[in-house]
Amino acid sequence: MAYQNVSTPRFYINILEWLSSTGVLTINNVYTTMPTTITAPTDVIDNEGIPLGVFREKSFAAFLGHTASGGQLNLSENYTDSIEINAELGAANQIICNVDGFSIRSFNGTGVDDNNTISTWHSSPIHSIVLGRYYDMPVAPDLSLSLEHDYSGIKKTTSMSGASFSNANWIKPPKWGDKEAWQLGDFPRPYSGRRIWDLSFSYISDTDLEPRNYTGTTESLEQGADNWFENVLHYTMGGHLPFIFQPNKDADYNWTDGDPSYINEIPEFAICRFDMNSFKREQVAPGVYNIKIKVKESW
Repeated sequence: MAYQNVSTPRFYINILEWLSSTGVLTINNVYTTMPTTITAPTDVIDNEGIPLGVFREKSFAAFLGHTASGGQLNLSENYTDSIEINAELGAANQIICNVDGFSIRSFNGTGVDDNNTISTWHSSPIHSIVLGRYYDMPVAPDLSLSLEHDYSGIKKTTSMSGASFSNANWIKPPKWGDKEAWQLGDFPRPYSGRRIWDLSFSYISDTDLEPRNYTGTTESLEQGADNWFENVLHYTMGGHLPFIFQPNKDADYNWTDGDPSYINEIPEFAICRFDMNSFKREQVAPGVYNIKIKVKESW
């Protein structure tokens, strides 16, 4: 993403973590959004009780902090080509990772419920597997946005003699294994501070913000309308659960086949939470609203 410009953002929501937080599903810690301890090479989700409809067309699998360079990762579902970051599709729905680091691939999750099994297989240890749905904001943010690099983890003091001292509790996210967070292969990933985005969105239709009613049904009595409340606020519990944030959903990923050391474009990602206590929409015309959000990098 050139010069860290924000275009139309994308939110990757961890559906399994939400199901676990609501007591519906028991999951291994590796299925939380935050990279944790390294798991064993194979795992099967006990998906008894997964409600039909939580996985839909815009579903994704993200594998964070893996060392499966040249190896394979597998999810027993139908992958699509909408999102493909370091994740070529091989035989039997196996994801082939070109370089170490992280991989993201979209899939069609329509029909996934407790009658079938979601299983993952990877050829080497991995820090986090995120399975869920992604949501694209219907409009780009206003020009009055900001990106902040927070260094509140650094505490500075001055002694009686006037000498300056500095202690850093943190200066960046922790590494995922021996690589920086969101690093791919040996491509350098300089990291400094905690990123915070302040974003405003104008002239959003009411149908893009809230459901028709809180049963979640459309006028044709179908479940799962594509709106901000149902797809983001609901599944993050208003900021309680983290999500993967992509400031520009249209950023390119380019990898040169046969030369995995050459990656000339990498989309920007961050694990974030909402840094706000309430979400307000302001009506500016009949059925049209403005909203503001604050997204803070989290670890």
